Amino acid sequence: MEKDFPFVEVPEELLPIVGEPDPGTRIHRASGPEEAAGPWHEVVTAVLGACLSPGGAGMYAPVTRAAVHRRLKEGKLTAFCFHVTSTRVGLFGKAREVRSSPYIYIPSSEVKAWGAELEERIIRLGRITREELEGRRPDWQGEFWQWHSKWRQEQFKKVGKRIEK
Repeated sequence: MEKDFPFVEVPEELLPIVGEPDPGTRIHRASGPEEAAGPWHEVVTAVLGACLSPGGAGMYAPVTRAAVHRRLKEGKLTAFCFHVTSTRVGLFGKAREVRSSPYIYIPSSEVKAWGAELEERIIRLGRITREELEGRRPDWQGEFWQWHSKWRQEQFKKVGKRIEK
């Protein structure tokens, strides 16, 4: 496992809830009835911060779902899995099937760090410059959100009234 990667620290007190990691990985597994999945997720995110699914990792790192699963199996990412063992009767009285795949959540802080690693590697290899890379990122904190931005002025023209902040 990588020593300098900023893995989330899983408190000892949380292990009874999230489970011990699988050997050689950082994949924690818990199981229980479907009704426990929501509260389990709330505890995980309250203690460890924002999490996302393997498919959501692409928001912060230019990777595929398969790459995420490979990195999980190599012990280079932390994951929290909840395996549903039984389901409840649905709202309309129909029994639902037991979910075959677990709910999987990965700390978004680790995915962001992985994305930064990938950016540094591609810059180091000379495939792109830092200026080119940073020029491609949207300025989410900048002019777009200002009330006097070009976008807001265009919206004002379309709607004919001021758009509230």
